[in-house]
Order: sequence, then C-alpha cells, then structure tokens
Amino acid sequence: MCLMYGYPFLSSIVRSFINSQGEFSFENYSKTVDLYLKDIVFTLAVTVVSTAVSAALAILLSVYLRLRQSPVSRLLTGLYKVPIFIPFVVVAQMMNTFLAPHGLLNLSLTKLGMIDLEYPLQLFNFYGLTFGFIWKMIPFSVLIIHGGFQMIDNSYIEAARSCGAGLMRVITRVLIPMNRPSILVALVLVYSQIVGTFTLPYMLIGGKIPTTITVDIAHRINYFRDFGVANALGVFSYLLVLLTAIYYLRSSVKKMAGAQDGEG
Repeated sequence: MCLMYGYPFLSSIVRSFINSQGEFSFENYSKTVDLYLKDIVFTLAVTVVSTAVSAALAILLSVYLRLRQSPVSRLLTGLYKVPIFIPFVVVAQMMNTFLAPHGLLNLSLTKLGMIDLEYPLQLFNFYGLTFGFIWKMIPFSVLIIHGGFQMIDNSYIEAARSCGAGLMRVITRVLIPMNRPSILVALVLVYSQIVGTFTLPYMLIGGKIPTTITVDIAHRINYFRDFGVANALGVFSYLLVLLTAIYYLRSSVKKMAGAQDGEG
C-alpha cells in the first residue's frame, strides 16, 4: 500500500509545488487555475450529477428487484450485471456510435418524428458524458444497494404494511433507512470512480472545452511534458474525492471494529 499508493500520492503533492526551475512555488497552481478552472468545475458537475442520477435510478431498480418476484424481475436480475464487465473503452466506443449526430439515438428520434436529422442532438458534451457514466454506473450501484436490501428481513416490510404503510412509506421509512450504509458506500465508490475515469471523457469529448481533469493531465504530460501542472491537477482531483474518501475509510473502520466486537 505504501509503495503503490502512499508514495505516488505524497510525491505528486510535493512535486506540484516545484516549478520548472526546481524551486518551491505556487506557480503550478496559479497556471492550473488560470487554464483549467472551467474544467475543474466541469469535472465536479459531471461527477455530482452522474452520481446522483445513478444512485436514484439504482435505488428504484433495487427496490423493484427486492419487492417484486416475477419473470421480468428475474430477467433483470441477470441482465443488469452485464455492463459491470464491459470496460470503459468499450463503453466509450458504444456511446460514440449511439450518441453521434447521425448515430442510433438521433436516427431513432428522427424516425419517431421528434427531431429533424438536419439538426441532430449534439451530445458529445456534458449531457452525453453524463449519460455514458450513468449507463455504466447504475449496474455497479445496483449490485451494492440490492445486496443491502436483500439483507433486510421480510418481517420489517410486512410489519410496516400491516400498520397501513403504502409502497412509498415502505421504501422511504423501512428499506432506505435500513440500507443507508450500502447506499452511501455505493455513492462514494461511484463518485470516486467517475472522478478518476479517463477513457470515456477522452474518447467522447476529446479536446473540446470544457473537459475533465483526467484529460487535462494527459494533455499536459503528452504534449508539454509539464509534470508540475499535471501534479497540481492531480491534487485538485484528490480534493474532489477527499470527503468521500474520508467517509469510506471511517465506515470501513467502524464495520471492522463492529465485526471484531461481535466476535469478542
């Protein structure tokens, strides 16, 4: 852990304060803010929106799979896991084909009479990138959240129903509160993964402005060999996930402590 994660993490922070002359300076951060502030805000916006929508849809799907036992739910239980095993590079190529100006989505909407193909939807931007992340992250979220719902005993649900609780009250007063740790862990993992993803933003929006921090880091290294600004961008990405990382570590420590207390 120290060699593979600790050392690179601390090294990137230290080097972000070293300018091209090898002196301690805030020059890299000044340049980063001047050149990439919009991209930092863009990254945060895409991450927050994608995480929130993925979580909401994942909770709805998980609730459906938990409460409904039917051929449709059994089919979905098998199908929703498929995107988890699809790499981001494949997802990016799929989204390029699906969201292109003359791609499958625009062609379908044209046949339905909803748009004119002469003026197709332009989705190689915030909206297309968000859609791609949501498509990829919903199955991962469902895997965690649905597993938590499965641990809730049916007696709690039946007790709520016997007291007159409708479906929404069962969901909001029983299922979600009792599964809050799993939901929050799913949020943390999805949020962190989106911040660090390079392939999908690079292949979907490329060099357009704004773009994500990961694309900017690759650009500074590949074209300018500017490791100082690249490290400063990395520090900004660390800051974006700092609170979520702290929460995840604290929850993991509490879970381990609780398990040890239970064994004791």
